Amino acid sequence: MLSLAHKLTFPLSPIMLCFALGAQAQDKSNKMEHIEVHYKRSSITSTITEDTEKLIEMPGAMGDPLRAVFALPGVVAAGGSMSEPAVRGSSPSDNIFEVDFMPAGYIFHDFGSSIFNRHIIQDFQLYSAGYGAAYSNATGAVFDVTLRNPKYQPINTTLDFTMFNAGMFIEGQATDNTAFYFSARKSTLPLFFSEGEELEDDDGEKNGVIINDAPDDHDYQGKWLWDINNNNTLTFNFTGAEDSAAAGFNERAELAQKTPEFQGDATYIRKFNSQSLLWDHYNKDYHLKVGVGVLDHSGRLEYGRQASLSTGYFEQEKEQQYSYKAQLNYRISPLHRLITDFAYFDNETMYTYDTFQYLCTELDPDCDIKKGERISGKQHIGIDSGFIGLTHVWQVTNKLQSELGVQLQHNDYTDEDFISPRLALNYYLSGSSTIIAKFGQYNRMQDVDYIIPQVGNPKLKSQTSEHFTLGFEQQLEHEWSWSVEGYYKTMDDLPLAIDASAPDAHLLYTNQVEGRAYGVDLLVSKNKTNNWYGWVSLSYAKSERTDTRQNITRDYFADTPLVFNAVLHYEINELWEGGFNFTARSGQAYTPIVGVRENPEHANRFLPVYGDAFSKRHDLYHRLDIRFERKTQLFGLDGKLILELMNAYGQDNISYIDLDYKKVNSVDDLYIKEEQDDFEMRPSIGFSVTF
Repeated sequence: MLSLAHKLTFPLSPIMLCFALGAQAQDKSNKMEHIEVHYKRSSITSTITEDTEKLIEMPGAMGDPLRAVFALPGVVAAGGSMSEPAVRGSSPSDNIFEVDFMPAGYIFHDFGSSIFNRHIIQDFQLYSAGYGAAYSNATGAVFDVTLRNPKYQPINTTLDFTMFNAGMFIEGQATDNTAFYFSARKSTLPLFFSEGEELEDDDGEKNGVIINDAPDDHDYQGKWLWDINNNNTLTFNFTGAEDSAAAGFNERAELAQKTPEFQGDATYIRKFNSQSLLWDHYNKDYHLKVGVGVLDHSGRLEYGRQASLSTGYFEQEKEQQYSYKAQLNYRISPLHRLITDFAYFDNETMYTYDTFQYLCTELDPDCDIKKGERISGKQHIGIDSGFIGLTHVWQVTNKLQSELGVQLQHNDYTDEDFISPRLALNYYLSGSSTIIAKFGQYNRMQDVDYIIPQVGNPKLKSQTSEHFTLGFEQQLEHEWSWSVEGYYKTMDDLPLAIDASAPDAHLLYTNQVEGRAYGVDLLVSKNKTNNWYGWVSLSYAKSERTDTRQNITRDYFADTPLVFNAVLHYEINELWEGGFNFTARSGQAYTPIVGVRENPEHANRFLPVYGDAFSKRHDLYHRLDIRFERKTQLFGLDGKLILELMNAYGQDNISYIDLDYKKVNSVDDLYIKEEQDDFEMRPSIGFSVTF
């Protein structure tokens, strides 16, 4: 786990979390104040943690603590600044996301932000490697988000507006023992586009992409809390998000020139809704948490719809999952603690399609050119799974603590069983210095489109991985700290797309890819003193994959050898505060285009010829983001003005290349077009007001 700040350990039962002035004595000469103490255990998690507050205030994240994760060691955006995170050499698909103890549909919108309002996140933990037996079906990282509990206060409303989204947040007390909040946000991107507008390239020429419905997203979250008594709380959570866009591609569009089947109208939408009920029971010797939830998740892509054709092509996936989880944290003695985790996931997935077979994985540089036969069908599969985790925490000596765990997991669909040991050792050299070593075995089921019949290979085994980490952390004077951690990961049974000429091509995919990733992360951090805080991180990493069928080893597409981050936040005075975030990293790996060939299915259309996969790198990526906030009044209400400047010096960071199809008219025309990683210099003005 990576942490920016040294965690203070609060006692389980605080002396006082709220108080009220009581009645006064009848005799005024002996008047005495009587103080009644009203303890609400839920108030412990009603306030945002210091580490999460730092991420919210980080420049460039626009108040989004999860988007700020890219400034933490070992985290890179796989494929561009708006991509999902790849952590320590693993694939983004290897990660799992949990929100308040339950699985999440997805936590990042397609257009750059997370699905969470900044007002509701209480804590955010990133477990980069070597995590314990409480998490399953992951071989990469764990993103564990805790939404804070509602506050017992008069009902308040906060309105937020920036150039890219607008939101509303309502919170308050309903009864003596219940409180709630509700958040809703919507993207403002549709304000920047007009229906029927044809987009332009950087040179001002029309590019053949017509806006039918502008890129859009929205999300909502809510929590209702019931403090039953001092030992029991019940919470009902609900959350959801949706992303959508629709466009038309005419003959000038590069996508249609490269893949003519995409010419016509296209529509994309994905969304999820989830609800969960959580019961927490506290005792002096144990904490029991029980949760049940339902998650509905769907996505649909339609493309190639033309007036001259009755239908186009489409892919649609619908998923419904019921989750049942429980965790018992039992204190056996002052030196021993036992943690038991149980989970069962009842998953039904429906996959409907009328499209082309694209046989490719992350080893392939360009899936667009691996188009096979047209296929159609409807698949319905159950992907149930469950696990039991046991962890023994033992304070062996004053200087040594161990966490020995094991996870027993079963996957119904693949009929696989796994016994996965997990171990963590903390050796305290002193009160301020600790050596940390971790080991764990992990597994995850293959992505659905690799294992369903007709489209994939149902006999593919699950992916497995082993994590080894060794680190040192030290707390220094004046709230300074530093840490260094090395890691080594193995990855086995990754999928490989079988070449059409191979004798076993009918299998489509096979488990013949191995991988490894290793590196070291250095973090120097300062907590807030003298009106400022900040951190500097430096990561060295290597990630590669081996095609064991051909015995070829290549760099992984998200391999990023060097990453440097520097973040500073300073309180200028009572009204103003501000800071910057500077990032520099090795350029994205890419596959060079070495020639042009004719498209065998379409006359006068051309496709790229690629060299060695991921053998080249773009130039060094670097970017500076600046953020200032000012407390203010708006119509007599408390407010905040937010000024941000992203990519402050307008750096052109390239992350993608393709043929310049407008210029290619023969196999002799090798013209390459470079695409930027993110926006040019982008200012943003926002405000927040509470009433």
